[in-house]
Amino acid sequence: MDFMIYPTFEIVEGRGVIPRIYLPRDFKKLVPIFYEQGRKQEVIDYVHGLARMIEDENFKNIRLNWDDVLGLRNISISSSCGLDLDVSGWPNFQEHNLGGSGRASFIGGAIAMKYISELLKSRPNAPE
Repeated sequence: MDFMIYPTFEIVEGRGVIPRIYLPRDFKKLVPIFYEQGRKQEVIDYVHGLARMIEDENFKNIRLNWDDVLGLRNISISSSCGLDLDVSGWPNFQEHNLGGSGRASFIGGAIAMKYISELLKSRPNAPE
């Protein structure tokens, strides 16, 4: 089921565009390597660059919440919306309150995709 790691944005009637972003099942094995390789800083730098490009002040204070074992736990796009790591089934980022703003969905999705890209690069012998 590797197809699950390809991110999509779904159109949900009455809600808007919602990111569907799954992590690889072995993400917990990759997190320590991700940290050792300094990939967390890659994600942080990406978010800073993204924030500089965003013209809407509501989305200028993006916050990331990190965990030593689980990696990126939360992406707060604004005070009321973002993505949370959900490990109850296939690991994924579960959105909260992103439906009202397509822009927030795309910003959150872009950050989650960057994180997963860096996480996958942590695999031994992964191409850069």
